[in-house]
Amino acid sequence: MLQKIRRIVHAFIAYFSDYLSLLGRPLFYQIQYQKFRNEIKLHEKKNKLCLLGNGPSFSLIEKHLKEFKDFDFCAVNLSVNTDLFFILKPKMLVMVDMIFWMQPELDKIKKAWENIQRINWNIQVFLPYNFPNHMKEEFEKNKNVKVCRYPNNSWEPETKIANKIKLRLYKKGLLSPNGTNVSIAAIYTAILNGYKEINLLGVEHSWMRDIKVNESNEVVLIDRHYYGDTEHVWRDYEGNPIKLRDFLESQLATFTGHLYLNEFAKYMHVKIINRTVGSYIDAYEKKSFEDLFVASCDNNG
Repeated sequence: MLQKIRRIVHAFIAYFSDYLSLLGRPLFYQIQYQKFRNEIKLHEKKNKLCLLGNGPSFSLIEKHLKEFKDFDFCAVNLSVNTDLFFILKPKMLVMVDMIFWMQPELDKIKKAWENIQRINWNIQVFLPYNFPNHMKEEFEKNKNVKVCRYPNNSWEPETKIANKIKLRLYKKGLLSPNGTNVSIAAIYTAILNGYKEINLLGVEHSWMRDIKVNESNEVVLIDRHYYGDTEHVWRDYEGNPIKLRDFLESQLATFTGHLYLNEFAKYMHVKIINRTVGSYIDAYEKKSFEDLFVASCDNNG
């Protein structure tokens, strides 16, 4: 009897905690930034999407450019500064890093803003609601650019009923998985944008093998991209070194976010296929990069 009472009390506390947390940061985010709007209109897309991370395996794409004619592309962050961005002409560009507005003096950020104005095809640029409005206004000076906002606003309930509510709020564009990494924001916006198959390319997420702590107790990260590697002390936006614990917390949030996205994809009847060689992401079905073109040929007869 006592054990039954404990289970009831525990269940009550869990339900109360879930809904109380929804009335915390997620609600204040809506009031302060999003104001319960949803700028992403769900229209089912005919083409399959290739989501292009910036990882080193992305270089494979350059060898198969002619075979990508039947795919749409989604690019992320500083890929707008590469020649390949202007060759592939992606339909989507997703930005999540606050460096785009907190450190506008950096050369790579200046170049990104300039390159947005060089785009000569129709593209949707996705920015979080908590980014400043002047970014939307500046980007849309280029008539080919349409800026859509997405929520960088997470809620992680424990109970089954609350989890079903969470998925509905994802679909309505009012909540998203924790956007610690741009790939999470890109997959989320691609689902809301109506894509039914999303192929991940160049999304290794293998930072755990590229992290070390130097003699000054600073976390050093080797950032591997298809356009070059950099090694640097990991710092916050104010220039303060970030501790290893913070790195591990970000990893937990990132890989948990992918698990939530896989759940959301199933809810929306969307297929996510990870075709990245050596990817650490274990949330999605994995298939080879080469199979992407075999499947495309089969579908086209």
